[in-house]
Amino acid sequence: MKRILLPSLVALALVACTLSSSCSTTGEHEPASSEDADAVDRASAQSSAPPPLVVDTDAPLLLDEPVEAEAASMTPTTEAAAENAACFVCHANYKSEPLAVWHAAANVGCSSCHGKSFAHRNDENNTTPPETMYPRGKIDAACGKCHLGHDVPAKDVIARWRQQYGGATAPETAACTDCHGKHRLKVRTVQWDKETGKLLGSNRGP
Repeated sequence: MKRILLPSLVALALVACTLSSSCSTTGEHEPASSEDADAVDRASAQSSAPPPLVVDTDAPLLLDEPVEAEAASMTPTTEAAAENAACFVCHANYKSEPLAVWHAAANVGCSSCHGKSFAHRNDENNTTPPETMYPRGKIDAACGKCHLGHDVPAKDVIARWRQQYGGATAPETAACTDCHGKHRLKVRTVQWDKETGKLLGSNRGP
């Protein structure tokens, strides 16, 4: 009987000791004041915050901003110039071509002469012609719809044309675009009959 009671008594003594220790520990610590709690919160917030951002205004930019004159030249100044951007996706060579630039500045865009040409724009195979093209014999008449004539004597016009074409002697074959701008392509990857719009050849094959 004594052997059975002894372990039980030891166990009870250990439990009583643990409870006593727990109570005495809790009783020794008083609850922290609200000021102490605020100080702890502030310290915690400061330690977890990212460091302040320091900007070096003297450091060179990775990409210099365009000067005022360049910025102005990059911004379309007319509605026609803005619309021409759709054409320049493929016809980038005309972005700085004199005839296109002069007309765009006067709010006359590509579509004013060549039509909206949506089918031409949307053809990724580049075989659909623009709505309006100008064979050589119709160029002067098309220009004459807006430009009534030259503001220089005829002899000067002929002299300029001969200068452009190495002493040519048949002025009846001249066209406005012989002297004005560089609108006609010297090399073509696609060629159409400008009267009918029929595809004549392409570097992509028939």
